[in-house]
Parts: sequence; C-alpha cells; structure tokens
Amino acid sequence: MRNKRKIVWPAAVYEKLFSFRSSHFTPEETQDFLIMLVLEIEHSLTNPLISKTYTEELGRYSGISRVVLRRFKVYYEIDDSDIIIIAIVAPGENPQL
Repeated sequence: MRNKRKIVWPAAVYEKLFSFRSSHFTPEETQDFLIMLVLEIEHSLTNPLISKTYTEELGRYSGISRVVLRRFKVYYEIDDSDIIIIAIVAPGENPQL
C-alpha cells in the first residue's frame, strides 16, 4: 500500500501566494495560473520520486528542501507523512528579505 503524503499549507504562505500579481496578465488569468501552480506543487511533492528537489545551502532557508516549479521556489519540510510548505518565493523576489 502506498503511503499518501498530506500537504500542509500554512495560512500565511497560502495568502502570500495568492497575493501575487503580474502586470502581464489580468487578475483572473493570474488566479487561474496560481490555482494550477498549487495543483502542480501538490502533485510534485506527493510524488514518491521527487526529481527536482534541492536543499538550500545559503541564506534564510539554509538546510530546507526546495523545489522550483514555474520559476516559483517552494520551500518545504517533511514531518512524518506531512509535507509542510514553509515559504514560496515568486520570480524576481529576494528570498533573503
């Protein structure tokens, strides 16, 4: 039987992600993109063969696992069967702040 991991989205991370805006797209297009991004993040992180994951070596998120999807950096930790999203850094955003 396959162990199903659960994704935990702290409210602050989820709210920050959905506050993202792009001057190139309408609010509706951006919202649709973010919903698809959440689905892609969850699919990637629940895949037992994560191939795009790294451990951040320097800075604020040093030692924390990271995956990059559609230029968004997703920092997460695994706690038993839960995957806890620590932070999401948007393209062009400085993760050190």
